[in-house]
Amino acid sequence: MRYTTLSGVAALAAIVVNGVSTVPAAAISGISVPCDTTALINAIATAPAGSTLVLARHCTYHLTTAYVGDDGLPPIDRQLTIEGRGATIVRDGLTAGAFRIFHVTSTGDLRLDDVTIRGGNAPVDGGGILVDGSGTLKLSLAVLDNNTAGSAGGGVSVEPGATADITHSEFTFNNADLTGGGLQSDGTGFTDDVVFDRNHAASYGGAIDHEHGDTVHRNTTLKNNTSGADGGGIDLDGGTAQFINSKILNNTTAGSQGGGIWNQTSLTLIKTEVSGNVAGGSNGQGGGIYQEGSGTLVLRDSSVDRNSANGSGTSQGGGIYITSGAVTLDRSEVNDNASTTAPGGVWTDTQFTVNRSEIRHNIPTNCDGSPVIVTGCVG
Repeated sequence: MRYTTLSGVAALAAIVVNGVSTVPAAAISGISVPCDTTALINAIATAPAGSTLVLARHCTYHLTTAYVGDDGLPPIDRQLTIEGRGATIVRDGLTAGAFRIFHVTSTGDLRLDDVTIRGGNAPVDGGGILVDGSGTLKLSLAVLDNNTAGSAGGGVSVEPGATADITHSEFTFNNADLTGGGLQSDGTGFTDDVVFDRNHAASYGGAIDHEHGDTVHRNTTLKNNTSGADGGGIDLDGGTAQFINSKILNNTTAGSQGGGIWNQTSLTLIKTEVSGNVAGGSNGQGGGIYQEGSGTLVLRDSSVDRNSANGSGTSQGGGIYITSGAVTLDRSEVNDNASTTAPGGVWTDTQFTVNRSEIRHNIPTNCDGSPVIVTGCVG
């Protein structure tokens, strides 16, 4: 639903009654916020629950000091909608201390539309936005750019028990000193038409780190993200995750496991491409996908192609590396992957299910060199 100010209402057609032209009365459904940072802070602090703030079109609101604690703006502790109209809210990095942009508390419900959040720098979680447990965040047409977290969630951190719904948005150049360069997703999460591009985590999950809760990612792309340890694209430690009609492309870990995906949870890929990812560390494992523990992996109508484990030593499983858990390939392919040491396609110490799928053209071998040869894999 779009909201309008009184100026928009004035454009409504007049009604003619007994020959007299009148404009019908209409309530103001949005509170206009001029292009002034103090005005923005005051509006967020004082707006009643359920209000909509309409920002000045294409304005840049500069934050130079924290409003309270580690928060650049007043904490969101009630339902509030902000219509950005192409505006940017930025922490002025040359003069400002360390603080995030938005903080949604446990009673908060923030809806952000058509706005860029840039330059946040939280000492702990949520460089751009932090969502506490039981809080709700809805992003649409949002850009999270160049935000930094001292711990988790460079762009956004969704704490356990929180909910995040993110559509038609971008996460670019965000950084986390530990996990989740773009997004720390530990609550109930949903993304649709979202791009994570060139985010970085010093440890795990260059684009996304997921430790709790259930998430569904539709039409979502993770590309060119990096991590210092495992999971160049995404690191999955708990809960459940699905990728549908999505792409995990050209992500890299400088560590040894999971250039695209590191998994020990329940992961399903449907019509999803895992391609061009790299496990670049010494004795690397799983250029495309690495799985251990009690993880389960289902690939349906999906592909794991052109990934590599190219570090020194015995880097293996350019496509997929499985140490435990259940795996099903259903109408899927693991093709054209490479590793320093055989096998280049699939390394596994447990047999798994292959249904109308293929493992072909991997180098130096498809499956030879693996402790267990996947049924139907040749060479």
